[in-house]
Amino acid sequence: MRPDIEIVAAHYQETYATTVKAWEQRNRIFLILMITVGAAALLTFEVPQAQPLLADLIAKAFSVEGIMRQTELRASLPYGLIQSILVMAVLYLMLLLYHRTAFIVRNYSYLEALEKELRSGLDLAPESAVFTRESDFYWSHRPVLSKGVAVVYALMLGSLLAAFLGMRIYGDLCSGHPGFVIVDGVLSLLIAVFFVAYVLSSKPKPGRSTKVP
Repeated sequence: MRPDIEIVAAHYQETYATTVKAWEQRNRIFLILMITVGAAALLTFEVPQAQPLLADLIAKAFSVEGIMRQTELRASLPYGLIQSILVMAVLYLMLLLYHRTAFIVRNYSYLEALEKELRSGLDLAPESAVFTRESDFYWSHRPVLSKGVAVVYALMLGSLLAAFLGMRIYGDLCSGHPGFVIVDGVLSLLIAVFFVAYVLSSKPKPGRSTKVP
């Protein structure tokens, strides 16, 4: 193998390892985002025991002891402000999810291009499977149901976000606090924008065989 081809092959493997690591990070971010949105939705929909449970967790975290002090903590916690902070946390996680997904899709396009260069440099036969892992071989052996994975992810996350943010804005309007309405409205709009960007980045580009993560 020529030295230049060896360098490209090593670079290909390093890029693949980096992409797999980013994929694992993306999956963790998605799970954390779902849990965060679910917890925030429990508070927003005023599910019984949700606020007391939050107060108990804070009391435990800060070593607040005594029934009297814990009762005061439950009564004095600014639950509206906490929910707004959770909206910010959701936005941050949504940004990370979009960034990681776009990075992964871009890397798979790059890996496909590297495979073509490697095959050309090695003068491989068209029917050879060498260096087709992320291009022809993948698309020839892709499970049928894998096409719906990205759709299911988007539906799960989209449904939770719509319920949480919709109820959050409605609660702000009913509370009569215009400040919360403006802040949560802007944050919700940004979350919606980056959610749509995440969904679009998960789709293969026209004319290109990009993996859908």
